[in-house]
Amino acid sequence: MTRPRLRGPSVADLNVWFVLLVVLLLGAVVRIAPLSSSDYPLNDGGLFARMSSDLAANGFLIPGFTGYNGGAIPFAYPPLGLYLTAGIDTLLGVDPIETLRWLPAAFSAASVLAMYLLAAELLRSRWRGVIAAAAFALMPRSYLWLIVGGGATRALGLFFALLAVRQGVVMLRHLRSRDIVATAILGGLTGLAHPQAAVFLGLSLLTVPAFHIAPGRRVASVVRIALAAVGALLVASPWLLAVVIIHGPAPLLAAGQTGLDLGIGASQLLGLAFADTPVFDLMTALGVLGILVRIARRQWMIPVWLVLTILIDPRAGMTYATVPLALSVVPILGELIARMAPAHGATATLEAATVPVVLRRHPALAILAVLLLFVSLRTAARTAVAETSPLHGLQPDHVAAMGWVRDNTGAEATFSVVTGGSWERDYLSEWFPVLARRTSVATVQGSEWRGFSAFLRRLAIYRQLQECGLGTAACLGEWAKGWELPQSYVFLPKASLFGPSSPTDCCPALRETLMISAQYRVIYDGPGATIFAPTD
Repeated sequence: MTRPRLRGPSVADLNVWFVLLVVLLLGAVVRIAPLSSSDYPLNDGGLFARMSSDLAANGFLIPGFTGYNGGAIPFAYPPLGLYLTAGIDTLLGVDPIETLRWLPAAFSAASVLAMYLLAAELLRSRWRGVIAAAAFALMPRSYLWLIVGGGATRALGLFFALLAVRQGVVMLRHLRSRDIVATAILGGLTGLAHPQAAVFLGLSLLTVPAFHIAPGRRVASVVRIALAAVGALLVASPWLLAVVIIHGPAPLLAAGQTGLDLGIGASQLLGLAFADTPVFDLMTALGVLGILVRIARRQWMIPVWLVLTILIDPRAGMTYATVPLALSVVPILGELIARMAPAHGATATLEAATVPVVLRRHPALAILAVLLLFVSLRTAARTAVAETSPLHGLQPDHVAAMGWVRDNTGAEATFSVVTGGSWERDYLSEWFPVLARRTSVATVQGSEWRGFSAFLRRLAIYRQLQECGLGTAACLGEWAKGWELPQSYVFLPKASLFGPSSPTDCCPALRETLMISAQYRVIYDGPGATIFAPTD
């Protein structure tokens, strides 16, 4: 009696695994490489560093408030990323700042695999999944705001959202009870990671059945989505109940108001803001072209998905829009590949020979791959140093200046940090309360949890202060008087703050007039900053 021979993986399987591995490595490279520009987390994360420390200090029980920037900020943020950060810090004995430097990039890289799983399931093809994952991996917007310090929650949220959408598609196709449970668990983890990821997940699972499920099954699909949503709320309920018991629903409602604005979303759609990147991105352009192709073919699901993603959540929609855009690269690149490497008989080219053999037989395909790789890596490199990119971070001289503040000023001292930047990319303003351990009167981060009016007030205070970066010392006095703020110390950084193309001095006129002002005196002038104290 002869034993049946075990069949090894087919050529098609090996090719998919090989190309997917290359895509995953490329996705990891473009996400990890920018981290070398700073010894600290890129851009933001100061709020989360303090919240993680607060969580660990409270025995991993959610405290009422975080001590960030003078306290009084409700500890209402979804805590999963904070628990992970605090847990790693406790187990390995490392500083949360170091964890926040690497953890976001790790989850962002893992999201490329999650994107493959979603695309392969949604488009019913492993190769289409690989193409979509490759486009997603190399689109700068898919990682720009995820590999920075604050990505400890954002990247985690996108990772679970992609897995949850994929599981939701499986649930809607097969109508099995276990798929409802799996979708609920992943949905709950998404909500525990990041609020805007939960919004993206919700609108995704409402869009898919409207176009992707047979009309006769839509009612059953809606019922299953509702059951999964209830299950997700149960998973997230310990956090939600803790916040509501301590603070009531106000912080949750206030944070939602800061991100959802249909007017801004419509403006971004009409202005094609989702295609606007720090430098020209070929993959995004191909995605936009693919959206037009799908509209021409009356394939409405993915175009509608893109529109809703940006319209409902304009603040984070640019990041989540990379998902439908990457899916829309498939008809463009898929058509090119099919024409350059036509099917061999009844067997598809990539199922008949290994990838190296296929590239030798079809040099045009090899040239296309090299060109796409070169252009995409060049885009990634240029994006990392672009002035409008968030991929900039603290330098040792800045940290030394903040350390001087911590060691040489009173605990009650307040500071005006002037960089001339926008609050989303102003890493100095966010990290100052953590590293200097003093209150920054204009830092915006965290104010969204104190109420919508408090957020708008702090945002206005911040913007007017940064306008003084282009003015003189008199501007600071008028700013403080206008907002009825006491005079504070002034922290004026040095060097290029936002990459090599940004000015070497953010505020030359302000610095010069403060130097000669009778109302201020210099108490520190180092390579990282000049610090002024009020004379009265």
